[in-house]
Amino acid sequence: MGIKAKILVVDDEDRFRKTISRILSDKGYEVDEAQNGVVALEKLAEGGFDVVLLDMKMPQLSGEETFKSIISQGFDVETVCLTGHVSAHDAMEMIRQGAFDYLLKPFSVSEILQKVQQAVERKRVRNGEMDINDLLR
Repeated sequence: MGIKAKILVVDDEDRFRKTISRILSDKGYEVDEAQNGVVALEKLAEGGFDVVLLDMKMPQLSGEETFKSIISQGFDVETVCLTGHVSAHDAMEMIRQGAFDYLLKPFSVSEILQKVQQAVERKRVRNGEMDINDLLR
C-alpha cells in the first residue's frame, strides 16, 4: 500500500463504526472514529485524513450536512457515503457535489476495502503523490 493512509469513520452506530474501524486497521490503515458530524468536522480540522467514510443518516448533523461542510471548508479528503436509505438520484447528487462514491448498507468487507483503496489512490493521484501509471501496474 505504500504510504499509510488515514481514514475517518463517521457513524452514530457504535458497533458498526468500531467494526469498520477494526477491519481497516487490520489492513494497515490508520483509523480514527467520530460518532457524529460535529466531531468529524473537528477531527478533519486537525488535518491528515485521506478518506472519510460518512454515514448519511445521523442525528444532530446529518451526513449530507456534514458532507456540505467538508466541501465548503475545503478539506482535502475523498468522501465515501455510507447509507441504507438512498435513492439512485440522491447518490448521484452526492457524487456530483464531490463525493468519491457511495456504498449501500449492508456491504461486504471486500467492497469497503476496495472502495477505500480506490479513494486513497484518487486522492494521491490528484495531489501528485502518485502517478496514474502506478495504478496501471
